[in-house]
Amino acid sequence: MNENPSVDATIHEAHRTTISSGLDQLMNVSANRVFAEPVRVGDRVVIPAAAIECSGGFGFGGDSRSNGGGGGGGHQVGRPVAIIEAGPSGVRVKPVVDFTRVGLTLVAAVLTVWRATRK
Repeated sequence: MNENPSVDATIHEAHRTTISSGLDQLMNVSANRVFAEPVRVGDRVVIPAAAIECSGGFGFGGDSRSNGGGGGGGHQVGRPVAIIEAGPSGVRVKPVVDFTRVGLTLVAAVLTVWRATRK
């Protein structure tokens, strides 16, 4: 145990703050982040939509002499997935195609088949 209780309290507070901040970031996904502000174009309204992905982790540790530490990290990424168009003729959802992702998937598939058929 640490001989200085104020150091233990400071470390405990730092851990609590880190965990609280990390959880706030991970839970901060709302409709406002998925759907952008509608844009009026003539008699139509266009609403961009996105997919939001979040991940993170943290950990703490110590030894028998009360030496310890911790760390953590996280990642958030958003990508457009669709355009929602509403007009006099109705509502249409147009998917957004990510050609980079499609191309990388095709390259990976070709390499996998090539490697599997190689002697």
